[in-house]
Amino acid sequence: MSTKIIFAGGGTAGHVEPALAVANWLRTSKPDWQYSFVGTKKGLENKLVPQAGFELLYIPKVVMPRVLTPSLFIWPIKLLIATWQGVKICRGADLVIGFGGYACPPVYLAAAILRKPIFIHEANSIPGWANKLGAPFATKIFVAFNRAQLKVGRWRSATLSGMPIRPEIIENSSLSTEDSAKKRRLQLEKWQLSQDKPTVLVFGGSQGSQHINESIMQSLSTFTEKGVQVVHSVGRDNPLPTSTENYLPLSYIEDMSSAYHAADLVIARSGALTCAELSAVRKFAILIPLPIGNGEQATNALDLQSAGAAMVIADDKFNSSWLISNWDEIWGKAKSYQWPKAGEFSASEIIATAIIDKVGDK
Repeated sequence: MSTKIIFAGGGTAGHVEPALAVANWLRTSKPDWQYSFVGTKKGLENKLVPQAGFELLYIPKVVMPRVLTPSLFIWPIKLLIATWQGVKICRGADLVIGFGGYACPPVYLAAAILRKPIFIHEANSIPGWANKLGAPFATKIFVAFNRAQLKVGRWRSATLSGMPIRPEIIENSSLSTEDSAKKRRLQLEKWQLSQDKPTVLVFGGSQGSQHINESIMQSLSTFTEKGVQVVHSVGRDNPLPTSTENYLPLSYIEDMSSAYHAADLVIARSGALTCAELSAVRKFAILIPLPIGNGEQATNALDLQSAGAAMVIADDKFNSSWLISNWDEIWGKAKSYQWPKAGEFSASEIIATAIIDKVGDK
């Protein structure tokens, strides 16, 4: 019987992409093993997981109420039903690994009931509630940030692995000057944009950000006056603005590797995946932390800010006026910043190797 690994996590790219990076590394090393993902029917995993050639299984989406409402009393029942679904999925698994998100709590509980080994990867500098719930049952915990280790309990013994990201993004950092210039040229040609103008890449996460979108739209005339062109991922469910000679709106960018490569500056939220990718591609960024949750996005950005690789601006301070009035300083920093030599980005290998060591060959 083949070894079977269950990957849990979904909702946003920040949960799905790291799981796919580890799964792809494992599939290359152990092509005879079985790999299945668990998610919900509304998350980004519905597109990305089948696209990568992996099986996607579903459990009900269970959202923990954050305020006292009648739904708080129904929540345990919903969690119990989802956990029972998780038990059926995990019964034949040799190991379960979770990356956070709505799918994880029922799967962690199911794996614990079945006494299956549980691995956890925490992408953010402040652990989310799903991974906090799973931590007491975990065989091994990996974290992307040192700060995620500075917690009580199991988090103190977590392994610092970094963030698993797509290999094609990592490869950007090792391209020769000639290959780098060629990749930039080809992407700008594909976008039908100028080779000679500064290019700003804007995105607000896989779902987009209305606040960032509005600020960029209100700044476009100034960008045009300054000879700056903008590539703007507005989010899948948001209306697509009209394109111009210097402005290219897109619903979603599939090939982020090439998009990063063509950009001279990035304006984005500071999700854990974005911060890790910016470190890999060595691009200066304006980061606007999403002001919800545990405040993890603000903490995620600290390392890049400390290294001079990013300017961090609070969401309520970021607007077109701020962007226009600070543009000369922003562009000056983006042009002058010298990134240190790229490190060894091997988070996928670290985690996948630990899985192989734990499960072994059957």
